[in-house]
Amino acid sequence: MPAPFPFADRPRLFGVAVSHYQVEGDDPCDWTDWEAAGRTRGGACGRAAGSWERYEDDAAAAVALGANAFRFSVSWSRVEPRYGTFDEAALERYARLVARLAALGLEPVVTLLHYTHPRWFHTETPWTSPASVDAFARFAGRVARALGPAARCWTVLNEPFVLVLGGYLDGQVPPGLASGRDAARAFDNLLAAHEAAAAAIREASPGAAIGVAHNMMGFAPARPRNPFDRLLAAAAGRFYNRPLLDAFGEGRWSAFLPPFTRLAGRRPSLPASLDFFGVNFYSRLHLRFGAGGRRIGSFDYRDATGRGLTDNGWEIVPEAFLPLLREAASIGRPLLVTENGLADAADARRAAFLEEHVAVVARAEAEGVPVHGYLHWSLVDNYEWLDGFEPRFGLLALDRETLARRERPSAETFRRLAAEYLGRPAAPRRG
Repeated sequence: MPAPFPFADRPRLFGVAVSHYQVEGDDPCDWTDWEAAGRTRGGACGRAAGSWERYEDDAAAAVALGANAFRFSVSWSRVEPRYGTFDEAALERYARLVARLAALGLEPVVTLLHYTHPRWFHTETPWTSPASVDAFARFAGRVARALGPAARCWTVLNEPFVLVLGGYLDGQVPPGLASGRDAARAFDNLLAAHEAAAAAIREASPGAAIGVAHNMMGFAPARPRNPFDRLLAAAAGRFYNRPLLDAFGEGRWSAFLPPFTRLAGRRPSLPASLDFFGVNFYSRLHLRFGAGGRRIGSFDYRDATGRGLTDNGWEIVPEAFLPLLREAASIGRPLLVTENGLADAADARRAAFLEEHVAVVARAEAEGVPVHGYLHWSLVDNYEWLDGFEPRFGLLALDRETLARRERPSAETFRRLAAEYLGRPAAPRRG
């Protein structure tokens, strides 16, 4: 049987990405409570970008940009506001969005877990409990049946390793735990939940392609000639980038964070649940050994390439992108760039950023790296988690008062790159 991804009738994807909480607005969940407790720097999400009522307009804007794919996520808290009780109106709303995307020629790329959870989740079926696996699989199956066969591309989990680090090891995001044992349990259950959800989706929609989206980061020694900085950078790359790759590539993982934290496990059946691997890429960290700060060293972003930093202080470093695509390809799955973008309210650097990162995708493909698409973060300015509305990632600028959208000048660059990328012959499908 041919591999389900890339699709024979749409071998290349070039599009945009959003996530439910960041654009929909008015979605009570665990993150809403986190904001109310003062645990973010950016205040409340509130109306966000108002996309719950405007998704069809956003879809039309994506078409106008030349996109053929639209990544979005489904709010678990909307769909299952009370444990075991599903909201049919919410499911129908997402089904209408998928139908509209398909009618406009946009491939729906559906994410089921993009950081937020229903308010009941952390007490009823937390990720530290095996009960989470059944709860998530039931949710996945219900969504897959509601969306139907038009939803055939799924990134089931968005950045599960980031969720584990932030929510269970570092206490920075819900549920706010800081325990190596809890982090290990949560990671194992998230992987089991991915596998169970993949089975539920395939049962509802046999032609579906199942993926996961992994944030991959570049790491560099702050002092390139310092052997301890080099060792620290290499260790950080292994700890941050490898566990999810190893889990889906080999069915086992082991990650050590000095001095005491180890995440390790085995799930031999996990690789069979994955059809493609999604790469989220933004930046690179520079690490300094023994400089104080967190654990055995410190890290920072710096403008090592001379391109300037993004509005939220991240390095712009397309040179780090290609090695990470090569590393992701090592597990033998087709790749999709599921997120890539920058905070740039003035739109001073976005056009060049797009040019350089899409060129990396083309170079990777020319080398034989099986990357079959690029999704830009983001379509529209949105709520950026701990930082609120200040970082502006959108190709479309958002008026916070009226929620009106307008194209930034860089949208024209995106439009041209989309035409060029989708106009090139696709690499042969594997499998």
